[in-house]
Amino acid sequence: MKKTPLSMRAETWLIFLAVLGLVLGGLATLGRNLTAGASPDDAFPAATLPPFDGEEEWRVEDEENTISVYEAVKYGVVMVSTERAAGGSSLYERYSTRGNGSGFFIDLNGHIVTNYHVIEDATRILVHTHSGEAYEASVVGSDRLTDLAVLKVNVPAGKVVALRIADYESIRVGQKAIAIGMPLATGSNMGLDKSPTVTTGVISAKDRSLPIESKTRPGVNDFTVENLLQTDAAVNPGNSGGPLLNSRGEVVGVVTAIIDSASGIGFAIPCNVVAEVVPQIILKGQVQRAYMGISYLPLDALRKAYGDDVISALDLPAKEGALVTEVEAGSPGDRAGIRGSTKKTTVGQLEFQVGGDLIVAVDGVPVSGSDLSRMILERKPGDRITVEIYRDGRKLSVEVTLGSR
Repeated sequence: MKKTPLSMRAETWLIFLAVLGLVLGGLATLGRNLTAGASPDDAFPAATLPPFDGEEEWRVEDEENTISVYEAVKYGVVMVSTERAAGGSSLYERYSTRGNGSGFFIDLNGHIVTNYHVIEDATRILVHTHSGEAYEASVVGSDRLTDLAVLKVNVPAGKVVALRIADYESIRVGQKAIAIGMPLATGSNMGLDKSPTVTTGVISAKDRSLPIESKTRPGVNDFTVENLLQTDAAVNPGNSGGPLLNSRGEVVGVVTAIIDSASGIGFAIPCNVVAEVVPQIILKGQVQRAYMGISYLPLDALRKAYGDDVISALDLPAKEGALVTEVEAGSPGDRAGIRGSTKKTTVGQLEFQVGGDLIVAVDGVPVSGSDLSRMILERKPGDRITVEIYRDGRKLSVEVTLGSR
């Protein structure tokens, strides 16, 4: 029978009301189940999870490794808080919190490795252990060129866990890296009730360098920290001085810096530098290094900053090398007869000191400019080196006996 428009509308309404009733009934049933304490799993199907026997077996091997490393070394990692004199009579008035970083025990005698920049200019240093104790720390010595420092605390026997140093030759780019430190220990309570933070990543690169800007001459680099490890493990300023570990829990490096403008780029002082520098600091309070006693303009850095046209305008006898600007009186370079600048010249709006010797090689190895400091630091005090220079258009060889500082 042909349906009239009225009967079609009535049928449509009946279908709509029937569907609406089913929906409302289902919601009412779900509401009663949840109200009565029934699990949501009764209403929604559960995800199918992999089976496991026991509480631990569901963790994957990499997670278990991170956990075991953390548990093994956490009592060897400390927070280093620094304070400065602020005047006043009470303890709170005499000192005000200045900053914090991390560190770790290197031996059972209470020696702690941290960064030089963590304790620089500090008037009071406190070391906080994972157990909750706080100890006054003294500075055994420091080394700005590697950004390392050693502290000493009087910790009762049995409360020190010393971390092991890894073999540098075993480190491979791409291997696991575990950073442990105190990046969130800031503010009024300094995070004293918190455990160290652990993050993981990989060793992204080796042999990286990081220029350190002068505090007194903005825009000028005092020196460059060499041979750094690069990692993508998440590190922040409070991690400074803390350990970067391998999957065996050995220290592969000491976290030292991050690049604020980049994500996932952190640096660590490699373990071979730690193994060389820290024992010297503990024994002598400082590191004895070879030095020549000169200041210079590295031509490779100059070219990178200003272009080839500036190098050409300086009218130098070579396009690569280190242009000596100043020679420290009585230094090894001075005793060897190396000469500094004699005049100034202007290129555009830039002023340069020129007229000094241009160092182009050390012991037969060409010098690009920035690598001269590394070449010197690789030697020992008392070593004799042959420095090839250009002076007044002539190429000369000069013997230099390196000093110590």
